This record gives sequence, structure tokens and C-alpha cells, in this order.
Amino acid sequence: MIMITTKKRNDNPLNVFEDVFGTLFNDSVGALAKAAQTGSWTPAVDIVESTDAYTLTADLPGLTKGDVHLTVEDGVLTLSGERKSERSESNEFGHRYERAFGKFSRSFQLESGIENSKISAEFKNGLLKVLLPKVEASKPFEVSIAE
Repeated sequence: MIMITTKKRNDNPLNVFEDVFGTLFNDSVGALAKAAQTGSWTPAVDIVESTDAYTLTADLPGLTKGDVHLTVEDGVLTLSGERKSERSESNEFGHRYERAFGKFSRSFQLESGIENSKISAEFKNGLLKVLLPKVEASKPFEVSIAE
């Protein structure tokens, strides 16, 4: 059985844009909008592997190096921090809040092949790049075949 739901269009011309595009926009950023309401969020992260290392890149727009904490403990890399709310307590009325704020924390289990003492990080233009070098023994190599 297929259920179809229809919605009556809003007769107010000022709200037509919201009716037409609001649902589409909210569906595409629904998680972000929900995060903005709850005061917590999760930054997007890419993890890429090369022959020598893993590189973790986190999107942290609007944050500074001081807002971000990076720790390694018991083989777990934890990225945490906080984005402060910019909402004012003035008489202004906010119509829509979609930018997320609040505390965040992401943890990643490190493989045994990571050289923990050589992990480095760089924060630039809202991007955190963490270099996780592989130990020499875990790097791929070619084995020669004897005749």
C-alpha cells in the first residue's frame, strides 16, 4: 500500500518561498538544523590513506586553534571542542537558526600500525589536518621472489 500525503499551499504570498523550498532545504540539512536546536553538533571528517600515513581532515568553520582539543589515549584519537553561540539577547527576533553550535566530540580507534609519537596536526582556515604516520613495519613493500 502506498500512502501519499498532500499539503495545502499557503495563501500568503510572503510564505510561498518557504512552502516551495523550505521542505527541500530542511531535508538536505535536517541533521544540521536539528543540531542547531539541541546545542550539539558533529563536524564532518574525511580520512584518507596513503602508503606512508593516514590523514584525517575535519571541517571546523568559525573555530580557532584554541577552540579545538586533540588527544590520543589507549589507541583512541579524540577530537573535541566547542563552537559558541552568536545569538544575542537583544530584542531581535530570529526567524531561522541553522548554524550548529555547542560542544562536539569525535573519537577514532587507531590501528596498531600508527606511529603515535609522530602524530602531528595543523589548523588553518577552519580545517584541521591530522597526520597519522604508519610504522615502518606496516608500510607496504614488495617481496622479491627467488629463482
